[in-house]
Amino acid sequence: MNVSGVNKPPQAVADPAATAADGIREQVDRLQRNVAEVARGERGDEASAGNRDQALVEQQEIVRAVRANARSLETANEVVGTILDIKV
Repeated sequence: MNVSGVNKPPQAVADPAATAADGIREQVDRLQRNVAEVARGERGDEASAGNRDQALVEQQEIVRAVRANARSLETANEVVGTILDIKV
């Protein structure tokens, strides 16, 4: 039962390309929030500096996540290309 209110047909398997693209978008949003946090931390007070340091650490996680999602997207595209080559 779909209780979310979204009228989407059920899918047995998620679309890997869409999942990877969603992951990249999520990380870009996260990066934008972290950039704002770093900018606030540049003001110089100690509380902001701690938040800034945490945001800088998270940016490394974001970079890794974007790379992983990009690789997943690349692999999904290669698979689609292979399937098309087989069917043609």
